[in-house]
This record gives sequence, C-alpha cells and structure tokens, in this order.
Amino acid sequence: MMKFSRVIKGWLWWLAGEIICLLFTMCMIMPMQKSLLVMMFTGVSAVLIVNGLYFNFAYKCAEEDRNAVRYHKAAEDKAMARKIALAAPLPQYIMWCVLLLSKLGVIGDIFNAYILGNIQCIAWVDLFTRERTIDVLSFGGLFGLLLLVLAAPVTIIVTYEMVYREIDIKSIIMYGKK
Repeated sequence: MMKFSRVIKGWLWWLAGEIICLLFTMCMIMPMQKSLLVMMFTGVSAVLIVNGLYFNFAYKCAEEDRNAVRYHKAAEDKAMARKIALAAPLPQYIMWCVLLLSKLGVIGDIFNAYILGNIQCIAWVDLFTRERTIDVLSFGGLFGLLLLVLAAPVTIIVTYEMVYREIDIKSIIMYGKK
C-alpha cells in the first residue's frame, strides 16, 4: 500500500517542475523566436528539468524504501516503482486524456490550458506550429505530446529500480564493475 503523502509529494515535485519550467520558458521566449536551435535547447532543457525532479523524487522514495526494508524489517513492495510512476505524473496523464477528448471533439478546445498545465512542452509545440488551437494539432503531434508525458514514468521506474537495487551505472560504464 502506498502512502497518500507520497502521492502528494509526487504531485508537488511535478508542480515544482512546472513552475521552474514556466520561469525558464518565459526567459527563453524572445530567443526562441529568433533561433530554431534555441527552441530545441529550450524544449530539451524543459523536459530534463521536469524529469530531473521526478528522478529526485524516485531517488528519495527508493532510498527510503530500501532503508526501511534493510534496517527496519519492513515488507518489500515489488510494485512500488510502478505505483509511484502511475501516481506522481497523474495530473499529466489526466491532462493528456482530456486533450485527446478535445481532439476527438468530445469537449471543447483546451489546447491552451493543456500547454499551461504542461509548460515543458511549449517549445516542442512551437517547433511545429505557432497556432494554439486543437484543430492545428495533428494526431502525430498528439502522440509526440504523449511521449513527453511518458518520459516521466520511465524516469521514475528506472531511477527507483536502480537506486533500490544499488546499481551504479557510472561504475559499470566507466570501470566495467557491477
């Protein structure tokens, strides 16, 4: 069973990422208008910021769980990585599903609200269109936004499993040690 406080912490990490990306993107709006390279840099940086905060969240959860199992004889939850990967980015999943409903015509145009709620994707949207209507968003673009959303659970699961199992990638890559 996952604690509700852990879910709230995951949402707060997501919100922190959104606020940081909002400030970062606002600083980069003018340079993005002049250079495709700056736009790509902004897009990659924003995704790294949000997923870096998810990395930090998963790292802390994995350390806490590993120590609880090791030192306090707590029961190991083998599905915890998947649980936090489902719970922490839940607002992103919901917003993408609502965007899909908007694209299918079930609800009105919420593309601007989606971009505001997932500010890390604005530079990626700007790469393909300057329009902010759901009509301009192609299904390929919708799939691309889904890939940006799915980067979060991948980051969380990989980080959690590696930290929990004490796998040191740097040693493996640099020195060939396990």
